[in-house]
Amino acid sequence: MKSYDIIVVGGGHAGIEAAIAPAKMGLSVALVTMEKNAIGRMSCNPAIGGSAKGHLVHEIDALGGVMGVIADRTGIQFRTLNKSKGPAIWAGRCQSDRKLYSEEAVRVVSETKNLEIVEDSIVDVMVEDGKIVGAKTLSGKEMKCKAVIIASGTFLNGLMHTGLKSKKGGRFGETHQQD
Repeated sequence: MKSYDIIVVGGGHAGIEAAIAPAKMGLSVALVTMEKNAIGRMSCNPAIGGSAKGHLVHEIDALGGVMGVIADRTGIQFRTLNKSKGPAIWAGRCQSDRKLYSEEAVRVVSETKNLEIVEDSIVDVMVEDGKIVGAKTLSGKEMKCKAVIIASGTFLNGLMHTGLKSKKGGRFGETHQQD
């Protein structure tokens, strides 16, 4: 049974940051995602920044995160929003090429020392004496760990509504592997 310090569930923006930060600190990390090439996939508006998320992106950047770096490398349009108002509410926004953003995110994660990408889904967290000791995957593997970070976004019991119809899922057109 493979052992890690931390298992991160999900390969979106939050999962990428949650996996890279401890890996940079020398901890062993498994990033569990259903599909390696979906890491960093932008589902809807391919923007990083803006009036709300922009502050968060700057904080992540100041702490050594990679979201802003990946956006800088894949940006196709950079703007400052709210320029007609005072500087206190100006907000930078980068529109990225969706495909390039995901490809760059996969490259950055793949090249991070102490970080392993595991293509699978976590279906259970193992607990002994009130402490997390590992996780079980959909394919039947068990992995030991000291901590689990859930960053599964819309894939955790997500429900998609189209008109009057609803179905389980996390992103339109992608498999949902939890029940």
